[in-house]
Amino acid sequence: MKIPPYWARGRYEGKDRKGIEHTFFSIGWSFDSLQQARAEASAKAKRIFEFITAGRKPERYEYHNRPIREEILKEIHDGDALIAVITRNRYGALVLNCSNALFVDVDFPRSQPVGLLAGLLQAFSRKRSQDGVQATVHATIQAVEQWAERNPDRSFRLYRTKEGLRLLFTDRLYEPASAETAVTLSELKADPLYVMLTRKQECFRARLTSKPWRCGSPRPPNAFPWDHPEAEAAFRKWENAYTMQDAKFKICELIRTFGSPADIRSLQTIVELHDRGARIHADADLA
Repeated sequence: MKIPPYWARGRYEGKDRKGIEHTFFSIGWSFDSLQQARAEASAKAKRIFEFITAGRKPERYEYHNRPIREEILKEIHDGDALIAVITRNRYGALVLNCSNALFVDVDFPRSQPVGLLAGLLQAFSRKRSQDGVQATVHATIQAVEQWAERNPDRSFRLYRTKEGLRLLFTDRLYEPASAETAVTLSELKADPLYVMLTRKQECFRARLTSKPWRCGSPRPPNAFPWDHPEAEAAFRKWENAYTMQDAKFKICELIRTFGSPADIRSLQTIVELHDRGARIHADADLA
C-alpha cells in the first residue's frame, strides 16, 4: 500500500531575474520520517520556483505522481503483516485501505428517460422518478448476479450504498495492480476513479463514514497536514461535530452473499472491521 505516514508543508522564497521576490509552497511526504517529508516539501517548492521563474511549467510528476494525502488513524495487522490502514480523506470521511482484500465500487447509472415527454413526466412525477431509480437499482444488481453466475468459483458479499453497490470478495486474496484485478474491475464496470486509485495506491479502498454533505455536516475547514496548531484545532473541532452527525447514518447494507468464503483469517478480519465500521446493521438511512 502506497500510503505515506508522514506529510509536511514547505516553502521557498527567492527572487526572479528582475529581482522580484516570490514565495512558493508545496507539500512533501515520506515513508520514513517527518523531517524527510519537510525536506522534500521545501525541495519541491524550490523546484517549482525554478520552473516558474524560468518560464516553464513544473514537471508533470510534481502533481500527478504523488500518493493521496490522508491522515493515517489506525493500522490493522495480521500477525506481523500490515493488512489495512484507516485514513481520513480530503473531505473528512474515514476510509478503509486494504492490501489484499478486494473491494469493488459500482455506481448506479443515471436514469435517462427516452424522449421529451417521458423526461417531463419523470421530472414532475415523484412516483415515476422513484420507479426509474428502482429500475436502475434492479438492473445494476441483476448485472452483478449474472456476473456471479458466469464466475461460480468467486465468492463475495454484495452491499447497497447510497448511490451504488459495493462488493467485498471473500474467496481469496488479490493483488491491486494485477491483471486479474484489472479484468474483474472492468467486467463489473467499477467506478473509473476507483480503478485508477486502486492501481495508483496499490490498495483497495472502502469508505466507512458519511460524506459530510449527506449527513448534515459542513465540509472541513482545512486539510491535513496542518500549518500550525490552530489549524489542527479548528479541524478537530469540526471532526467532533461531524462524528456526531455521522453516527445517525450507515454507509451500506448487506444485500446478499455469493459463494462460500475462504477460511482466511485476514479476510475475516476485514469483513468484521468493514461491517462494524460501516454500521451495516443499523436502523438508519444511507449516507
